Amino acid sequence: MEMYSELILDLYKHPANKGNLPNYTVRWEEHNPLCGDTVAIEIDFGKKGEIKNIAWQGNGCVVSQTAASLLTDHVKDKTTKVAAKFSSEEMLELLGLTKLNPTRLRCALLGLKTLQKALASYVART
Repeated sequence: MEMYSELILDLYKHPANKGNLPNYTVRWEEHNPLCGDTVAIEIDFGKKGEIKNIAWQGNGCVVSQTAASLLTDHVKDKTTKVAAKFSSEEMLELLGLTKLNPTRLRCALLGLKTLQKALASYVART
């Protein structure tokens, strides 16, 4: 496995958007049963369906926690439709990790899976 970049290690130590929102429209939590990593995402949507504010909480490895941090930064201010189209390949590009074993791949995509389910839950209600 390739070494983690300094950016990844720094984001793990000082994550972006980690915490709770005082008010949120939707909250969703997922976990990886193979390793025990968890990611929960809270989203406050604006009047036009844009992601006005987003936060995450979680526990786990460098990959899952850094991915959640990068992902929440990336989708902030985007519409639901745009955020929902963010792909697994784009997530791996954002992380800068190309060679991951299947277990680490699940970790890298845990935040994305959580975001997709949170967005689907919101769309189903509106």
